Amino acid sequence: MIKGNISCYQDILKNFENKDTINNTPFSFNSSTSSSKTFNNKMYHNRSVSSPVGNRKPNIPNGTEGTISTPGQKKHSIALSNTSSDSSTFSTDISMGRHRTSSNKITKMNNPDDAMNRTVLKNLKYHNSKNIIQAESHSVDEDIKGSHTNPYPFSRAISTQSFVLGLRSNNDNTNSNGQKNIPQMTLYERTLYLLANDPAQQKEVALGKRIGFYRLGKELGAGNFSKVKLGVHVLTKEKVAIKVMEKSKMDQKAQRLLEREIESMEILHHPNVIRLFECVETLSKTYLIMEYAGGGELYNYVHTKGKLLEDVAKPIFAQLISAVAHMHSKNVIHRDIKAENVIFSQPGWVKLADFGFSCKIQENVMLKTFCGSPPYAAPELFKDQEYYGPGVDVWALGVLLYFMLVGVTPFRGDTVSDLKQTILKGQYNMPDYITTFAQHVINRMLDINPQRRMTIEDIKKTYWLSEAKFVDSYVQCSLQPDEKELKSSPVARTLWNQLHEYGITKAMMNDAAGKGARNAIIGTYRIVLFQTQSIEMDKQRVKVRDHIIQLAEKKKRDEKRQQQQSRACSIM
Repeated sequence: MIKGNISCYQDILKNFENKDTINNTPFSFNSSTSSSKTFNNKMYHNRSVSSPVGNRKPNIPNGTEGTISTPGQKKHSIALSNTSSDSSTFSTDISMGRHRTSSNKITKMNNPDDAMNRTVLKNLKYHNSKNIIQAESHSVDEDIKGSHTNPYPFSRAISTQSFVLGLRSNNDNTNSNGQKNIPQMTLYERTLYLLANDPAQQKEVALGKRIGFYRLGKELGAGNFSKVKLGVHVLTKEKVAIKVMEKSKMDQKAQRLLEREIESMEILHHPNVIRLFECVETLSKTYLIMEYAGGGELYNYVHTKGKLLEDVAKPIFAQLISAVAHMHSKNVIHRDIKAENVIFSQPGWVKLADFGFSCKIQENVMLKTFCGSPPYAAPELFKDQEYYGPGVDVWALGVLLYFMLVGVTPFRGDTVSDLKQTILKGQYNMPDYITTFAQHVINRMLDINPQRRMTIEDIKKTYWLSEAKFVDSYVQCSLQPDEKELKSSPVARTLWNQLHEYGITKAMMNDAAGKGARNAIIGTYRIVLFQTQSIEMDKQRVKVRDHIIQLAEKKKRDEKRQQQQSRACSIM
């Protein structure tokens, strides 16, 4: 049996049945196998599945093929041609009588003399006045090898594996007028159908190469009871990081931390915070689907290249201050800020990651649990007393800034006990090459008295960061935007135009709204929203880059002016 988490997809697939007719005859797509699968401890048997909504035909594009069965008839395979009279045209290159295997070889199928058999399923292009759909035959590995930065975030590059291909029989399924009946499915519906019925995709699930709407690729990292893999969302083609956790290795404490991690990440929407898209569960594993940042850790960057110049560290630190300010505004405390949890997504642009120790608190509520890495831990954490959450994050940011400018953490010891004593006493050395203004920020952040320690807003107002560019939070969009929001918000318009292209409607979103991250529709919504917001993020990145360039040019001019003044003084 094949185990997988498709319970949320089953509910949608159940709605496919008995809702559409072709010439008053119910039609259905039939699986090529008759085996049963276990999804979330339930038996789900392959069966005929019909179109999902009212009298609307499922939306399979012209030029593809599928199988149709009608009561009392044999299963038929149909090849669909473009019969539309509008300006849209198809350029098809489809082998209806051949099948491309996983080894990329083409094997002959029924009806080899069909004219369509002369071509290979290589490219499918659909052109109209607004959209271009291009599907190229490629493997899962090719999906994952592609560039993470999509220059056209809303172009739909759809794998041929997303199209329903079936055997073509000699008996065409036609109506009384001799025309082929054309069942149609949206991209979203087709993805669900293939997930439940396509043997190739079921094999991927069994081999651990696929979960839900995601194909899994190479391993990016591993921990005690989890590992992180690179993945691709098959509908949007967005690269994602998939954190895979073995339930058997998680005790109750680990499960509580996981729930807190999900709760915290769900409410954070900032360009410098890793975004949570979806949570998928099976009987044995939990999968967190997150934004992918492939530039490596800040720790490795400093360890390899050495300490950062203040002009380089300042914009990175300003991004982290912006991220933590956003977190604290949502009453989320990270409690594990360190260089290993700061990830580059692009040169000079970082993301705060790993919310495994985070928690959402009520305002001014004190915490008790010791969390985080000892070198970054605030002194109050070692006192077994209640502590104020935001102050712990500020201390860790102070340690992180010192690490960026010096190349090592300020507090060190041969043992954990020695490290604890140096932290409790606040003992560290400040190198002379660090400017007075940077020293002031570090010293105020590493004050052992939490009451005197700087807040995030205090840090923003320091002279050292007076010329820094702080990053704004993402422009938000309602799950169910009204007409006013759609007219006033470019993000909402772009988002919903793309969702409609995929076949996700407002009615579907209404049904999914209360399910949070554990829902494929919400996961797709968040990915498309992220792609839309990335346009705004790119604008902010450009502003930060231009600001850094302007500051560098200003510094050069000031240095040149000082040199000229020095020469003038020496001549006099």
